[in-house]
Amino acid sequence: MAVHSPHRRKKGGILLIAGVLLVVPGGSRGVAAGDVRGSFQKGMVLGVFSKADPEYFRRNLKEIRDLGADSVSLIIPKVQKNVRTTGFYDDPWVTPSDEGLRLATREAHRLGMRVFFFPIVYIEDLKEGEWRGTISPASWDTWFRGYEEMIVRYARLAAEEKVEYFSVGSELCSSERFQTRWRRLILKIRRVYGGRITYSANWDLLEPVSFGKELDFLGMNAYYEVGRGNPQDIESMVARWREIQKGIRAWRAANGGRPVVITEIGYPSRTGGGADPWNYVGDGEVDQEEQRKCYEAFVRAWKDETMLDGVYFYLWWGEGGPEDRDYTPRGKAAQAVIAAWYRGERETRSERDTERETP
Repeated sequence: MAVHSPHRRKKGGILLIAGVLLVVPGGSRGVAAGDVRGSFQKGMVLGVFSKADPEYFRRNLKEIRDLGADSVSLIIPKVQKNVRTTGFYDDPWVTPSDEGLRLATREAHRLGMRVFFFPIVYIEDLKEGEWRGTISPASWDTWFRGYEEMIVRYARLAAEEKVEYFSVGSELCSSERFQTRWRRLILKIRRVYGGRITYSANWDLLEPVSFGKELDFLGMNAYYEVGRGNPQDIESMVARWREIQKGIRAWRAANGGRPVVITEIGYPSRTGGGADPWNYVGDGEVDQEEQRKCYEAFVRAWKDETMLDGVYFYLWWGEGGPEDRDYTPRGKAAQAVIAAWYRGERETRSERDTERETP
């Protein structure tokens, strides 16, 4: 069964994950195996969901590594019934088992890659205007107790498997005001996990995180609607990115001026995918070329940007190929754009074509 990403919800619509990663003050914590501080994270998000087949992870992680990627993000959806309830449970179709997470992590490490655990809250029943960023339980104390139990358990698993990066939360906007509770939670995580931790903020609410000084580096997702004007014109999308970067620089400065990691970005291979990349149920015909152009515009805008310290493309999942209209770049023209950048090749296809057409 093909499972669409369960972590994409927005106020009255659908939104992808945002990720914020900030720096912790000194202290001698152990660094997970394979982590090279300051090295660029050439990342890909791998769909784990219900998979627990060693061959699945061998095949897909080798393909990811062959792109030139050196880091992989594993999203871990935990289900909350609605925005007013407390407690979390698994959906066997979308929540990875511990076995699946261990298999994926060990295979990635065997291949020399770094691993990022990314637990998220998936709200099962939503009304108009609701998403994980509008959680409003009757008792925040009860909600945090349940959340702490869940998130610390995954931090212990991450420590056991020497996972390099760990997100303590994602897009929980309505909870961010509880600075003391978050600081207490982060302290408990640090007692069991020695890698680098983050909190993932919503990309269209780029504000300083109240507990940001307790975290390790700054990051975000980037599902901006750069193709809303003219998705067939790469230069116009690059120009849009240049404007967006100004806002990101201001946000970065407000969070201490740390390097930025884009924890998630991707585009479906359909018409209109660049206009609403957050919308995983959007209409449109199969269009590999629009997906490729969106990726190419991103690479052109960001490849020489010094504030960028890493990126994770969404999503390596399913068979892909020329008839697929979902997010995976697998077997599509966008795959070559990623590989060219990650492998250090100097040109993408259209740059070469432009040179050939120049008299």
